[in-house]
Amino acid sequence: MAYIRHLQHFMHYRKIMRVFVKHRLVPLAIRIGLGDLLGPGKGTETSDVGWENNRAMAERLCDAAIELGPTFVKMGQIMSTRPDFWPPVYINELEKLQDKVPPFSYEEVVCQLIRELGHPDEIFAEFDPNPLAAASIGQVHRARLKSGEEVIVKVQRPNIEKMMAKDLEVIIELARFAEWRSGLARRLGVVDMTREYARMIMAELDYDREARNTERMYREFAHDKRVIIPQIYWQYTTGRVLTEDYIEGVKLSDLDEITRRGWDRTKTSRLGTEAFLTQIIFHGFFQADPHPGNILVVDEDHIAFIDFGEVSSLSRNTLTNIGELMYSLVRKDIDMAIACLEEMGIIAEHQPLDIFREEFSELVETVAASKIGNVSMERVRNEFIDLAYRHRLKLPPYLTSLMKALITVEGVGKRLDPNFDFMAVASPMAQQVIRERMKPKNFYGFLRRKYYQDLRPLRKIPVNLNNLLYKTEQNQLKLNMEVSFSPGANRSIHKLADRLSASLIIAGALISSAMIIQSGEGDWLISHANLGTIGFGVSLLAMVLFIISFFRA
Repeated sequence: MAYIRHLQHFMHYRKIMRVFVKHRLVPLAIRIGLGDLLGPGKGTETSDVGWENNRAMAERLCDAAIELGPTFVKMGQIMSTRPDFWPPVYINELEKLQDKVPPFSYEEVVCQLIRELGHPDEIFAEFDPNPLAAASIGQVHRARLKSGEEVIVKVQRPNIEKMMAKDLEVIIELARFAEWRSGLARRLGVVDMTREYARMIMAELDYDREARNTERMYREFAHDKRVIIPQIYWQYTTGRVLTEDYIEGVKLSDLDEITRRGWDRTKTSRLGTEAFLTQIIFHGFFQADPHPGNILVVDEDHIAFIDFGEVSSLSRNTLTNIGELMYSLVRKDIDMAIACLEEMGIIAEHQPLDIFREEFSELVETVAASKIGNVSMERVRNEFIDLAYRHRLKLPPYLTSLMKALITVEGVGKRLDPNFDFMAVASPMAQQVIRERMKPKNFYGFLRRKYYQDLRPLRKIPVNLNNLLYKTEQNQLKLNMEVSFSPGANRSIHKLADRLSASLIIAGALISSAMIIQSGEGDWLISHANLGTIGFGVSLLAMVLFIISFFRA
């Protein structure tokens, strides 16, 4: 069974590499340590001049992901959050990745519903066999329950879980190979990164999780009547089927329909932006992929959010860090901004900051200009990603998701209203958060959290120091060390061990031959003396060849 699995994996590797060669992605494969899998001669190419700013190659990478299937599309979408790994031109293209798959048949939908809920005729009074939308993981149908509620039913594509699990196994194996062959892949922690992304992709297959996300968002906006979130019907929801309210509305991107209905587009753009910023600034829980199809205009006074398969959460500490970073950028306080980046883990300890400080100062000036509407969020984001790539900053996924989401919201706002000023909406909300944080009860809570995070551990120092001194006095202090070598160093060590073994064998043969010669017994043809002489001669010749090879090496 294991042999069959390894054979399947090998065939999968070859398929992936053939697609890479077909789309002329050899320089990328070599860069990440997969050159040896490309086939004879192809993995020895070393020229990747200009690949970093090659938009055509970035587009070909996206084409390859689409050809390889939905798992690779999902992986590409998530990889767009790693500007320390991909140059900016690749980030921009990977963010556009969309899977192109036909809907699956209504018969398969019915089979899935029977497996998960029971026969649909017993649950639904009506069920539209034509999907409203189809994606790689599942598709959405409109229906009406026996009790009269209008709902949408999201049904997972049959066998998609098994297929994605197999794909992800292969991708993780390729990541292991890349780390073995490439120092860059090891430094970036490609295996750990791939495992985390695989976990995220498999989590997205769980419709129960999406239902919980939707219910949480419903609670967060319970007191804001302007924002509508669908309710979940838990009795008709499982890990593979999700049933929720159907919301009648116009997609935020359908400008003609919004205009035809006579709705105020300026008012609508401001409402949509305020509602989304509320998710981030006040709730710390937001849609990670708020494309216009997931935002519906019910009327000019009400907006609806749907589809919470991809969400990001921000801890209170993270929200504080983001608030402090925004505050420092507005004040052009470079030292405070860099301290915030260090606190967020974006800048590593002991990282050289001279050149970074100079370039970051220029970016801060850009942000300061943007608050009066002169610079778009997208330009600011692109410049920051370029800075992150050049200085190998590790941006946390929530931050890249946040920047991507803000750009989407700003872009939709400008399409609705060409004079839309994102910062004019965002600044008052940010100031409101800062004022809330400075209230006595909230400031006390902040100090208490800081005590538990930063000061309370200091109480353990005397105890830990006492334990250290005791172990030193009792000769119980142990030092654990782990030594790792690069593949080149490992090969050198193996060669040295081989030479040592060969020298011991030759020495043993010489001594044995000398002892046989000394015994001098038996007939001439098979006498010990003759055998010993032959053995001695062969051993001597081997020793000479060994010495020559040693000096050549």
